[in-house]
Amino acid sequence: MDIIRQEARDRGLSWNAVREAAAEVRSAEREKRERPNEVRQAAWTMATACTPASWPFWRHGFYSRWGRRIARGDDYTVIPRYDEIAQEVGWYFPEYSGDDGTERLFDFLLSPYDKLPGREEIYRKAMNLVEDQPVAEDRETETAFSITPF
Repeated sequence: MDIIRQEARDRGLSWNAVREAAAEVRSAEREKRERPNEVRQAAWTMATACTPASWPFWRHGFYSRWGRRIARGDDYTVIPRYDEIAQEVGWYFPEYSGDDGTERLFDFLLSPYDKLPGREEIYRKAMNLVEDQPVAEDRETETAFSITPF
């Protein structure tokens, strides 16, 4: 973190502005992953309904358990109850319903999990945001009335 702070100083950026921008970047990154995480978690919970001990592995479960078999050329029928999972997920998440919904769903579920960027990467993005913001010009505040002392 000291390296990041030094880089901000070298670039002439306010550390408070960088910290505020980093909080916004982190929040945006989490928000971006919220819906895909819900899809992964729901599908994995349905796929492992009888084994609750597996539920914590929703981030990479499909990829780890069936990814290699699908990559070798097997179809989605190697996943137990794949059609029920696709139908149920399509019901809750309409973007995975329709004619090609099953294929899109399992392409997504069998893809590697998109992790949150690390702390340094978030702060570097924040520094770029702060650096790209236009500098506010100092202007005299204009008031519609003036107060005179008694």
